[in-house]
Amino acid sequence: MVVGNLAYLPFGPAGMVILDVSDVAQPKLVGRLGFTPPFVNQIGVHTVVPDARRRVAFVNSEAIENRCKEPLNHASVVDISNPASPMLLSMFPLPTPPSGYPQRNFCDVGGRFGPHNQHQLFHNPHVQPLGNLVYLTYFNAGLRVYDVSDLAQPREAGYFLPPHPTQRYGPVPADKLVLQTEDVLVDRRGYVYLTHKNQGLWILRYTGANPE
Repeated sequence: MVVGNLAYLPFGPAGMVILDVSDVAQPKLVGRLGFTPPFVNQIGVHTVVPDARRRVAFVNSEAIENRCKEPLNHASVVDISNPASPMLLSMFPLPTPPSGYPQRNFCDVGGRFGPHNQHQLFHNPHVQPLGNLVYLTYFNAGLRVYDVSDLAQPREAGYFLPPHPTQRYGPVPADKLVLQTEDVLVDRRGYVYLTHKNQGLWILRYTGANPE
């Protein structure tokens, strides 16, 4: 994502990269923050969403292996006030199953457990602008909604766990036919559009308190 003359980019195992793109024919490296090791080594950074107003970026990896057979994934807040030296500020809490859920943790559910995509596309006038809520898909943990009004201590403000699919339409996940939440987008009316492997489109509305 580009803010002014700086591009904030995910580069997989290379982490988050910040480029000066004032001359688009010759981008220049400004800064980089690596996440591998200790975090997941295949797609250490999948999504970067900068918040220029607060000079932070919301960064997440992508889970690849089923049943957590890889290093820990992450969703993080990164201080970008000095683009030459971005700094890890805080971590989003890991999702946990609700009371009464059949498995004690999401690794035991099957399929992938970890972050994937954030709500973004803020250039679109019909898309809800970036605020104090981060909407993040988490594969078999469904949709997670985080309150980032306190950047030093993000907290989970809501979640949606659809039922597991009953019919397979594709080969993934190969180990077990379970929920795998893929993408999320929120429009200006507050409707949340959620896609899944082996399922259709869910349209939701966040009903919790919207932090100021």
